[in-house]
Amino acid sequence: MGRYKIFALIRRRIDLSSQEFHDHYRHPHATFGMNMSTLRGYVQSHQFTSRHLSGRQDEFEAVAELWLDNEEDVRTFREERNVIAHILPDEPKFMDVGALKVLAAEEEVIASGPDPQFFQDEGDQAWSEASRPTSIKLLQFIHNAYDAEWISPEDKALGLSIGALRHVRCHPWRLIAADPPYAGVRELWWPTLTAFEQGIARHPIAWEKIRGETSHSTSMLVQAERFL
Repeated sequence: MGRYKIFALIRRRIDLSSQEFHDHYRHPHATFGMNMSTLRGYVQSHQFTSRHLSGRQDEFEAVAELWLDNEEDVRTFREERNVIAHILPDEPKFMDVGALKVLAAEEEVIASGPDPQFFQDEGDQAWSEASRPTSIKLLQFIHNAYDAEWISPEDKALGLSIGALRHVRCHPWRLIAADPPYAGVRELWWPTLTAFEQGIARHPIAWEKIRGETSHSTSMLVQAERFL
């Protein structure tokens, strides 16, 4: 995958059902997206309602995650020929284009793969998000007002305590946008929804710390679907 990552937070067009939105996003939109010449990685994260989250979890219906190689590709990704020919004309067919939020970021990997101290299961030991077509993920887009508060030295231990097999913090790439829409992004992965449920049930105090105050972030539970 590329070095740089772009998040695009997408709202559903209000006259479409949730099913219509998600199906159109998968096809034909993802089919067009996979043909971008500069694209090195492509994941669609489809939001679903969780009783473990509250507040603004359904503010966005989905999040696109794109990986690109270099600064120039990030700056000009919406000028790529396939984007102009197919992706931009398709966007108004299923999304609220005016509400689209885009964030370019660099990843800081907190935990990659299961720590033997926390995970003994052979299946967990073999799991990798890069080789799976789907996974369950918590996405937290941190509001700018809480820029100084969202990073803690406890983060790695908290993620492992609730069974997350991967934990990443993403920091805005301010060379691209001096005033990014979010202060950062937290991502935690589980292989299945059952694994997520079991993980947070094992350590509810750690889950509450990770979840944080709902006013501090736009948090959502998603099914992450890897297309590239």
